[in-house]
Amino acid sequence: MKVEGDKRLQCGEEVSDPKVVEKVMKLINEFMRRLEEHRDVLLSDSTTPFDQTINELSNWLMAMEGGKAKESNDPTIAELRKAMIEVAKKMIELARQAREKWLRTYRRELEELIEKLRRNEVTIIIRGEPFNEDKSFMTHLYTEHIAIEVTRVRGSGVAINVSLVSSRSTSAVTPKLFGDNALKPLQHGLFLTDGSINKKCYPEMSTNQTWQVIAWLVTWPGRNAMHIEGMNLNETNINIKWRLTAVDHRNKAKNKARVAEEVSKFSDDEFLTFLLFAILGDGNINVEKKTIRLVIGDSKHELWRGGIIDRMKAIGFRDIDREVIKYYSINSSKAVELARKWLSNTLIRVMIEDLSQLSDAEKFRRLLALASTKIKPIGRSLVEVAGVWMNVHVKNNGGVELRIKRKRLEDARAILERLRNTDYNAELSPQGNDFVVYISYSEVMKHQELVAKVCEALRRMHEEAVGEGSTERAWAIAKVMSNLNCPPTQSPRA
Repeated sequence: MKVEGDKRLQCGEEVSDPKVVEKVMKLINEFMRRLEEHRDVLLSDSTTPFDQTINELSNWLMAMEGGKAKESNDPTIAELRKAMIEVAKKMIELARQAREKWLRTYRRELEELIEKLRRNEVTIIIRGEPFNEDKSFMTHLYTEHIAIEVTRVRGSGVAINVSLVSSRSTSAVTPKLFGDNALKPLQHGLFLTDGSINKKCYPEMSTNQTWQVIAWLVTWPGRNAMHIEGMNLNETNINIKWRLTAVDHRNKAKNKARVAEEVSKFSDDEFLTFLLFAILGDGNINVEKKTIRLVIGDSKHELWRGGIIDRMKAIGFRDIDREVIKYYSINSSKAVELARKWLSNTLIRVMIEDLSQLSDAEKFRRLLALASTKIKPIGRSLVEVAGVWMNVHVKNNGGVELRIKRKRLEDARAILERLRNTDYNAELSPQGNDFVVYISYSEVMKHQELVAKVCEALRRMHEEAVGEGSTERAWAIAKVMSNLNCPPTQSPRA
């Protein structure tokens, strides 16, 4: 049971049900198995869980200071790299302090705990649902400076978290590096994936990703408190867990519902920037399949439903429904174009390129690879309207219509609403088993910026028709171009 003023649980009633004890011992045995698996790191008198982090950050720092920091004469890039270098130094400082305390205190207590577990001398506190596999079930073990939580997680096995009490903290101060049109979207992308608001109303994040520590600190300018709060004992490795608190941003993030609402009102460019860190936090990138995917659990999906999800669908994301987790994917040329747009911001590209050198930044490396992938030119008949790619349909009467087709009515309605909210009087109609959202010829003529995009698409379509020898189609396109007063193009020979 919880005790006021104490972060640790205390015993309530004793549990003696043999079936519950069996469930508990299954988790304890998994804990002991992983300890044995990582014995050379956890129980050595010379090696610690922090060594790999120290070595990797030191090597990254050497590369940054040795060459990267001098590559550009742009003062904003130099300032960004200087900030990331200073953050890395703070991380190394904390990791070295944690290493010393591990050898002096934490390791000894862990060894004592193991011996007591073998002699059945440890009090094990449990909570959750032992017999409902769809619910979490946890065991808690405590020493003076260590708190261990072994959790049966629905659908993903067992998670083991080791919290370190009295680990040192420090502060990192970073300047404002990004413009307002990029800074807030980047912050919200981090906050709505792995961030939270603590009891004192400060934005904070717990992460075991080295790149994410640096990214958080350079996108939440000002003073941040940071410390190593523990580690995760995984099947194959040990991840150090960091906690970061944006001290100078109290009350600015408010709560996730309000932040999600704010994201839904971002401009097109701001929304795409938000998606970058959302994907890097909760998604994956497949270069071979040219796919960008966002993974969303039930609770987050409920929060993002409506505004954020609708805008994702409008730019080409398709949903793949699952019982517990939902996937939203964008594929092929659209995925490559999205990756390129993300990297079109110079500072964002520099940050991603530099952080991609870290071992846990695989998504960064895939993003860079995807953006450089060769693709066929985007559909010659496609134009972008308020973030929605629509097909230019040439009509027999010399007119033109913009169309986009969807299988599901709710997807089509989301696109319709998106277009209407940006002053395009779009319409929706069924077409066989599909639903078509369209912008009529008369509506196109009301928007000169749309006429310019359609003329450019018609020019590409005309070139293609001429190249293929489709004389009749080329004349039809030329007629529409004439009606729209598009710049003249070479007509096909009779």
